[in-house]
Amino acid sequence: MIRFFAAWVVLAVASALAQASPLGPDGEPGRMLPGKFIWFDLATDDPAGARAFYGAVFGWRFREIDRKPTPYTLIEHGAGKVGGMFRQARPQGAPVGSRWLSLISVRDAEQAAQYVRQQGGQVVVAPVAVPGRGTHALFRDPQGAYFGVLASGGDPPDEPVADGDVFWVDLFARDPEQAAAFYAGLAGYDVSAGEALAGRKRWTLASGEIARAGVWAVTTGTYAPGWLPYILVDDIAAVLSRTRAARGRVLVEPRVDLLDGNLAVIADPNGGVIGVVNWATRAATEGAPR
Repeated sequence: MIRFFAAWVVLAVASALAQASPLGPDGEPGRMLPGKFIWFDLATDDPAGARAFYGAVFGWRFREIDRKPTPYTLIEHGAGKVGGMFRQARPQGAPVGSRWLSLISVRDAEQAAQYVRQQGGQVVVAPVAVPGRGTHALFRDPQGAYFGVLASGGDPPDEPVADGDVFWVDLFARDPEQAAAFYAGLAGYDVSAGEALAGRKRWTLASGEIARAGVWAVTTGTYAPGWLPYILVDDIAAVLSRTRAARGRVLVEPRVDLLDGNLAVIADPNGGVIGVVNWATRAATEGAPR
């Protein structure tokens, strides 16, 4: 099942990145923040259903970009953009029809591609330059996790994250230390052992003295390695209630050992997995992790 779904992701993103909207992150020209996660794409076989679900759960808005042959949808919230969404048909028998993809800011997408090859990863979609967006590419790291890079020419600033926007990302890997070293070489991260959660050790990736992501161990043979973005919310219980009402599923319920019950993981009706976190109860003493 994992191999089958992985093949679908390759086809989906290869098609979408070639046709993606030239509209990208809201950034200032010349400001580069390598290592910052600056864009998130949802590949789905049901864009209408995704709009209904994520609009109901997070209050997101959607703006259609008419690009032939593959239309593209911008996901917006507040005064800015969360990311984008594109349609990709689900192969017969595929267990899920949606997948979130996280894109990291890099200075040079071609150099990033060369690095991935040298480290034993895979270049799924070679760097593509799109006017008004920058140069993006899709890779698979040496342990099999899919991720993208974007050399945008102007990254969004490091400002406080508003409710409804992406707040954090975690990588689940077979060998977390090896994975952390790989991404450190890719984007110049400083790697440190972070606070243990749920009895498990994790590593933190930081750039510009700001924590950008966490790295956790994934149980061998249970789940495929992958990146998980989290949305900042102000009421976990309300979000989970809206998730169920919109025909989504709660995959990880709030638990005391996970940020004192302020974290959960949900899936949209087509299987797209995303996390939610309420940081308000911790912000007074620890500050935001991005």
